[in-house]
Amino acid sequence: MRGCADLNRNNLDCLRLIFASTVVFVHLYALSLIPSFSVFDRYLSASFAVKAFFVISGLLIYRSYMRSSSFYSYLDKRVRRIYPAYFTVVVLAAVALCSLSLLPVSLYFGAGFWEYLGANLIFLNFLSPSLPGVFTTNDISAVNGALWTLKIEVAFYLIVPVLYYLCNKFGTKKVVGAVILFSCAWKYSFALLASIDHSHNIITVGGQHNLYSKIENQFPSQLVYFCAGILLLLYFERLKRYFVAISCITVGFYLLDHFFTGGVLDVFWISGLVFVGGFWRYLGNFSKYGDFSYGVYIVHFPILQTLIMLGLAEKSSALFLFVSLLLIFFASFLMWNLVESKFLKSSSHYRQVSQKA
Repeated sequence: MRGCADLNRNNLDCLRLIFASTVVFVHLYALSLIPSFSVFDRYLSASFAVKAFFVISGLLIYRSYMRSSSFYSYLDKRVRRIYPAYFTVVVLAAVALCSLSLLPVSLYFGAGFWEYLGANLIFLNFLSPSLPGVFTTNDISAVNGALWTLKIEVAFYLIVPVLYYLCNKFGTKKVVGAVILFSCAWKYSFALLASIDHSHNIITVGGQHNLYSKIENQFPSQLVYFCAGILLLLYFERLKRYFVAISCITVGFYLLDHFFTGGVLDVFWISGLVFVGGFWRYLGNFSKYGDFSYGVYIVHFPILQTLIMLGLAEKSSALFLFVSLLLIFFASFLMWNLVESKFLKSSSHYRQVSQKA
């Protein structure tokens, strides 16, 4: 396999679906608190899945910009890829959940509704995470707590042209290295403050976190994972000769991080896992049926919240699990075929591979 890996023949779509599904299973427990589902929280990590997403984004988005004819072309592709489905899930949830609100229709479509719609449509979900009278009987009232990562993705999209320009002007190693150092300084400074100060507690999907912990997980702290993906792309031709060595190093960093450093070194083994899993062995044309990972990620939260509010989780954990997964993957299938794919350009990777299938 030395030197045989190809950027165009990869398993990244498959990995993204696995990571999106990981987030789903973690949220199954976090939202329902069904004791038998605690195994998902014990052996799976939504944080790991999101960080792996960011590594893949760094590789693919930077490559997209390098292959674009202009900034407008690049931006057009990015908007077409994420916003139609995002817009659909936000608006559809805002309108459809009126039927589940404890408030009358006249009060539901008031200031709170428009505040939710306005904030969420511009990716500022934290300003208005809940709809009036919706999911108030659930442990968490947020309509779609998974959308918080999308504003970070948008920030990545906007910073790529700047990074590309600076790398050409001052050199890739200097620029990307400086960005990684800044990102780590931000991340670990707020992690330190979070460990010191526990006076600003707020409820999140994962439990209790203070204010500094929330800031720690936002942009620009996630830039280190995005930049790791960029480095995988730029040094791909060198790295692809050493899959066995990279696999061993990845395992070593994971064990060191898991038993001794408590997550400080996660960018190394997450990047290694993405690279090895994405390129060592080509598993086939996974994209010929479409890319359902994005749909799974953005639709699962309101579906789980709705089923919990309707009492299905209390009646039968097995039935709740079955119905949840069925609705999530059916909704993502519809989202891809009715919304996402319709807005892609004819030159899109997904349209080309589906035509070849």
